[in-house]
Amino acid sequence: MLTIDIVEKRFKAKTILKEAEIKITKNGIYGIVGKNGQGKTTLFKCILGFEKYLGTCTIDDEKIILQDVAWCPAEVPIYDELSAAEFSQFYCNLLDIKNSAAANVFDVPQDQLIKEFSTGMKKKAYLNAVFQKKYRFYILDEPFNGLDIEANYALMNYLNKVAETSIVLISSHILDILFNNCEQIFILKNTAITIFEKDNFSKIPQKLFE
Repeated sequence: MLTIDIVEKRFKAKTILKEAEIKITKNGIYGIVGKNGQGKTTLFKCILGFEKYLGTCTIDDEKIILQDVAWCPAEVPIYDELSAAEFSQFYCNLLDIKNSAAANVFDVPQDQLIKEFSTGMKKKAYLNAVFQKKYRFYILDEPFNGLDIEANYALMNYLNKVAETSIVLISSHILDILFNNCEQIFILKNTAITIFEKDNFSKIPQKLFE
């Protein structure tokens, strides 16, 4: 079970999140939506412990630690001077992954330097590295940005598989993808979170843009 209870997150005098609560009791894919500047990335950083806040975030009643989360930020931190294969090995060393279970979700030139890749290819190389390990919890911040339609399809196929045994939390501006794949969608607006079940997804645009 994933429990997010952010009583308050402030940057100086500005409140970004207040009484923002999420409780997920079963595996599956869950969406986070909101306009730019509403705090989606800040929410993820609080969950991962990158930001200080008042509250708690736990999974299976234990504190969430970065090594136990598949984390994909909107702009992926990847080293241009490495090849795709070298970056995958670097990621294994970073997380102490002993037996890599490389998913190879995307076809990426393994011996080519990452600095020669397009933005979308860099994201593919990063995700391939992350997916070398199976996780209890996945957080992906705008993972579809920069990917073509085929890569988006491959990514969702993979996430639907891992969601059978894990909790997957995705932020995206592409509502159709979330509508078709999510168990619940959480709208982040005016510092708070509103929960929508599948049968109410059609009401999300009104809530977002009212």
